[in-house]
Order: sequence, then structure tokens, then C-alpha cells
Amino acid sequence: MKMVALAVLLAFVTSTAVGAAPSGTGIANAVPDEVPYTGPPGATEACFLLYEVGVGEVRRRPSEICAMRLLPASTFKIPHALAALDAGVLAGPDTKMVYDGSPQANPSWRRDHTLASAMRYSVVWYFQRVAEKLGADRERAYLKKFDYGNADPTSGLTTFWLGGSLQITPEEQLRFMHRLYTDDLPVSPKAMRTVRQLLVQPQGLVVNAVGEHPFAAPWPAGTTVSAKTGSGTDRGGKAVRWLVGHVARGPRSWIFVSCVAGGSDTPALAAVDRAASALRDVGVLR
Repeated sequence: MKMVALAVLLAFVTSTAVGAAPSGTGIANAVPDEVPYTGPPGATEACFLLYEVGVGEVRRRPSEICAMRLLPASTFKIPHALAALDAGVLAGPDTKMVYDGSPQANPSWRRDHTLASAMRYSVVWYFQRVAEKLGADRERAYLKKFDYGNADPTSGLTTFWLGGSLQITPEEQLRFMHRLYTDDLPVSPKAMRTVRQLLVQPQGLVVNAVGEHPFAAPWPAGTTVSAKTGSGTDRGGKAVRWLVGHVARGPRSWIFVSCVAGGSDTPALAAVDRAASALRDVGVLR
């Protein structure tokens, strides 16, 4: 089947559509930024957004949670790495930190890591040390410079993105990723190039803390997929799953955001599976 001829910004949904208003990047912001997630306990909602770089929005059918603030979980490793590289607290992708032997949830975390491996395997302790190196003032400053969600790190220096005070909507994730892939963030070009390279996934796979997962394979020839997973539980007990990323295929490229929020039984790979299905359905990975 031929690729979709037009760029799309789509949301594959389980609830009703909301309106849209223009933003500075041309990517829509449907409701005021301060709206929090208020779905009923145990309910599952999903949002998938797709935007073709350099083309713009063609149509939009979002779930309510596309405009709702949720914890970023490990998707925050993207801006965190950018801030650390820009500030000079990390020298580059090979910057190594030594594992201290503390108990860790995943076997992949129980060893020394570089920035590159910590991003690939979503190593929480590595980025908690990054937070300590940056300090509260620089964390707050970079969040504001990035216009990243509610830009609130006040709940704790090493946990604010893990179900704490920091929250972001899928729409805001899309705008942030668009800025990363169009060199529009207020950090050094080298930092942006480095982080984009760190996000590139192996052919046909997405990798996270628990291993390698098939992702819409096989990909069309010449396709590069870059992505970061995120998974956590907010202070109200809502489980949130993310996959944010970028697809490059020939001269065309797309930003995508997949998010699923629900009860404690929400599958860990719910957002990954939704993104894989959606990207195949619209022809981006077919």
C-alpha cells in the first residue's frame, strides 16, 4: 500500500473530540495548559498524535487526554539529557556513572552506565544523579526555557518527573519533540544532535528497561525510528504509558506521541503497541 499522500495529525481515541487553537509552532493546543487529568479511577483513555515535519496539521480527532496533564515518567529523560549536555554536567554520550550496588527494579540497571546506555535502558538512578548535578535552580530554569508542561520540579529534586509535581500533556510533548527535531530548543545544536542520536532504535524494535520489543516490523527500507518510552503511576493511582518519537523515511519525517492512561492493569507496553498499530495504519511504517 502506498504511503499516505497527506501529512496527518491524528488522535486515535476512546472519547470525544475537543476543539483546537493555533500555537507558535503550528501544532494545536486544544485546551488551556493548566487542565489536569480528571478521568475516573480505572478508566482507560488513549491519545495518538502524528505530525509531518514541514507540512503541518491536516486533520485532528483527539481524545480528551491529548490536552490533559499527566506525569512524563521516563520521557523526561529527553529534556533531562539536553539540559545536562547543554549545562556541561555531562560531557557526551559516553559519560559514565558507576553503579553503587543499590537495589534496582530491573536487571539492566544493575551495572555501570553511560548516557547512551542509560537512555536506551531508561535507567532511573543515572538520571537521578543527573538531577543532583544540575541542582534545583538549573532544573527549574531549563524546564521554563523548554516550556515543558507545567515546568514544576518542586516535589523533589530526584523524583519530580516520576509521579511528582511535573506534568505534561500529549500535545505539549508533541510541540517539545517538534522543537527538538527542528533545532528550535534554547540549547546548543550539539546537545540536540547528540540526544536525537541517542533516541535512534534498532531496526524493527523499541528498547526500554525490560528489553527489546518488536515495533511495526519490518520497517520500509531507509526508515529510521527514534523513540523513548515512559511508564509510571501518578499520585492519584492513575497508570500512564508513553511512547514519544520521530520517524524519518526518505525526504519525509514525522513526530509522534502515543499515550495511554488507565488503571493499574494498564499494560506496560500499551502506548508502544498503540503507536506501532497507528503508524502502520496511516502508512508511515508500511
